[in-house]
Amino acid sequence: MSGTRLPSQRAPATEALIVSHGQPSDPQAGEDQLRMQAEKIQALLPGWHIRSATLAAPGALEQELDAFSGKPFLFPMFMADGWFINTALPKRLGDREVHQLSPLGVLPGLPHQTVKYLKAEAKRRNWSWNSCDVMIAAHGSVTGPAAAECANYFARRVQTLMTFKQKVRTGFLAEEPFLSQVARFSTARTLLLPFLAGVGSHLTDDIPEELEKGKFRGVLLPPVGEAPFVPKLIAHSLKSAEQKALNFDPMNKERLVVSFAPPAAASAPDPNPADPIEANKVSHRPSGSKGRTQSAAAKLLKLLQGFRSFPSGTHSNRLKAS
Repeated sequence: MSGTRLPSQRAPATEALIVSHGQPSDPQAGEDQLRMQAEKIQALLPGWHIRSATLAAPGALEQELDAFSGKPFLFPMFMADGWFINTALPKRLGDREVHQLSPLGVLPGLPHQTVKYLKAEAKRRNWSWNSCDVMIAAHGSVTGPAAAECANYFARRVQTLMTFKQKVRTGFLAEEPFLSQVARFSTARTLLLPFLAGVGSHLTDDIPEELEKGKFRGVLLPPVGEAPFVPKLIAHSLKSAEQKALNFDPMNKERLVVSFAPPAAASAPDPNPADPIEANKVSHRPSGSKGRTQSAAAKLLKLLQGFRSFPSGTHSNRLKAS
C-alpha cells in the first residue's frame, strides 16, 4: 500500500427550515428574530444545516426552500395547529417536498418545560412559587376554534403540573374571555405568559393595551417562543423526526437522543366551568394533533438505556417524532 490517505467521505448534512409568521409591519425584523432562534438550534445540532424564513417576508420561504439540496425537515414556529399550518403554509410550499413537523404550541414537552421556566422566574423575584398566579395571554381567532383550543389545552396542561393546582387563567386578544377581563383577577404576584412564538406588535402594543384596561398588577414575561428552553425543545423534535425518517435503529447507541418530554398529564379540570374567565373552556386535545403513544423502539430504549423516550405529537399527515 502506498500509504496515501483517501479523502474522508462526509455524510450529507441533515437539512431543516424553521418557519414562523413573522412581522408583516416589519418583515426584516421578523426575519432577524427568527434567524437568531435558528442559530441557537443550529448550535445544538452539529451536522445539520438549519435555515429560517418567515411568511411575512415576500419570497423568503421559497428562496430558502430552493436552496436545499434534498427533502428538508420543516419546523413551524406557530402556537396553533390551525389555518396557517393547514392552509397558508401548504399553499406556499406548493409542490416542494418537506418533512413537516407539528408546530411549537402542541409539542408534548412544552407545558412541562414552561412550568419549570415559570418556577425559575418566581425564584428570580424571591417569590414563593405556591403564592404565584399564572395567566396566559393568547391571540385566539374569530374565524375558527383551533387557536383557542391549542391555547386552552396548553393552559390546562400547565395547570395539571402546578404543585398546588393554582388557577391558570387564559385571556385572548380576538375573542372572549378577553385579556382585559381576565387581567382584573391579577395580583402583585401574577406571572403573565404570552402564548406567542415571538416578539411583535401583539406583545408591544395589543397585550399592554389590554392589560392597562384590566388594571393588571402582575409581571408580563417574554413570549413562550422566546423562553430559553425552546431551542432545545425544537432541536429534540427535529432529531426525533430524523430518526423516524431514517428508520431509526435503537441498537445504534451513537444515535440515541434523550427525550425530556414529560409524562402524561393528569386528568383535566371540569371542562364546563360556570365562569369562562375562571378557567379554560376547552379541555380536549386540540384538533390536528394525536395522542402520545410509546413506540416499540422507545420501550426497547428504556430497557437498554434506563430512560424513557416520549414522542412528540404530530398532525396525521406529518412525521411523528420519537
